[in-house]
Amino acid sequence: MTRAMSARLTAGAPAFWPALALSDIVAAILLVLLTTAPLTAQQIPAPRLDGAEPAVRQRLASLQADLRADPGNGDAWGRYGMVLEAHTFTDEAIAAYGRGHELSPGTFRWPYLLAALIDERSAADSLQFYRAALALDADYAPARVRFAEALERTGQFDAANREYAQAARLDPANAHAHAGLGRLALAAGDSDAAIRHLSRARDLAAENRSFAVTLAQAYARAGDRERGQQIATAARSLGRINYRDDPIRSSVHDLALDARSYLRRANAHRVHGELDLARRELRAGIDVDASRPELHFALAEVLAAAGDPAGSLAAAHRASELHPELEGVAPFLARALFQTGDLSGALAKAEEALRLDASDVSMMLLVALVSAERGDVVRTVDVLDRAYRERPQDPPTRDGLIQLLTNVGEAMVSSGLPDAAAGQFRKALDLAEEAGSPEAAGLRRRLAQVRR
Repeated sequence: MTRAMSARLTAGAPAFWPALALSDIVAAILLVLLTTAPLTAQQIPAPRLDGAEPAVRQRLASLQADLRADPGNGDAWGRYGMVLEAHTFTDEAIAAYGRGHELSPGTFRWPYLLAALIDERSAADSLQFYRAALALDADYAPARVRFAEALERTGQFDAANREYAQAARLDPANAHAHAGLGRLALAAGDSDAAIRHLSRARDLAAENRSFAVTLAQAYARAGDRERGQQIATAARSLGRINYRDDPIRSSVHDLALDARSYLRRANAHRVHGELDLARRELRAGIDVDASRPELHFALAEVLAAAGDPAGSLAAAHRASELHPELEGVAPFLARALFQTGDLSGALAKAEEALRLDASDVSMMLLVALVSAERGDVVRTVDVLDRAYRERPQDPPTRDGLIQLLTNVGEAMVSSGLPDAAAGQFRKALDLAEEAGSPEAAGLRRRLAQVRR
């Protein structure tokens, strides 16, 4: 390490670090810290805290005081690194984890967390730390999986395959281990093995879109394009969720005290049906920063799922007050008000939602329902025609539109308007045929009856 580099590091210049290889960063920081005594505030990697919540500032200040009081405590350095990482202070966390690993070489947690964090930037630089961690605890399956993924990304496919297989033996329910085996089998041209492992991964983590998409590719490669297309179509409705059962890594994220992290944890709990935990995280986040509309909106969604319509409506109204154009709030309020019987409020919110997104077919259907309830046939038909022209692909929305078109058609038959009714049935049939819906046969028969 040059004098210039040492000077920059001891002066606390994290902006310089990305210009170096990550392994050089860790080595350089450790050299400075290990050869300097006593520890000064400058030598503790301290992030810029512009805009940070008071709770974050207080927690970091407390941990820094612990380090000044006991600079040789490797676990104190590691704990500091965890809080730094939890708040996305990556450069400083790498330095703290490295110091923790140096001072407590027998502790698995610090080289593992260091490896996983470095891996986000450079898989190649992370390998030495994964190996150091696994030398301390060879049976922690999540570490095996992350090591295998790093090996896979660096082109070491045989080694990656062995690590995935070992992880699957250690934890047969580890979806990412099976997904890795499936990906490698697919790349090697073994479609049968790929389908077997990827099917297992999808069974274990049905919410993971990437597993489903890769499984669809495996079926297509095996010659079953129809099955592959079915799986790929179903995967479109999945969110980009990549949940891992990794208690050690999860313990890092649980330390974050900023509002954004409360929201992220709440979303993870909600995905797994843990509504009470999600609600607790969101209320804690609101206590930290009540001005964030996304926290109130997320709380509205959780309370709705938990069967608290009044609380949900109040939270959604608060989100709308803070940010009237926040994505999803107006449609949510429109549906909630409709369900409570407030048709005027529902109509107003649905129209507001359509001003923000003129192609929202679900809101068109709500406007049509309210208009029909009020006997406004002209507006009902006009809105349904607009919805039909949008050609909705979302199955529930498309099915709702087919049902409404059919209902309007039947009402027109009862009113002695067969030609107008036939137009509605024709649109419903068109959408049903396009989707391959079993309702198409019945609509075809009904259209023929009306035309007689």
